[in-house]
Amino acid sequence: MGMEDGDPIPVGPTLLRSDMFVGDVIAGHGTTPLIAAAQAAGCNTANGNDMVKAVQDLVVDFMLAQ
Repeated sequence: MGMEDGDPIPVGPTLLRSDMFVGDVIAGHGTTPLIAAAQAAGCNTANGNDMVKAVQDLVVDFMLAQ
């Protein structure tokens, strides 16, 4: 879901509230429809690129420790 134009978002936009955080793990697609709906509802968000940046050092440390 969310990789192709026209894919549905995984949650109905009416369920999104401004006190929620919405993260999307699809990297390389910029602002997906899910993130756009969450931002329109006033949610704090992180797109897939943000999520990769947040964990990249942890992944490198894990891979080098093996």
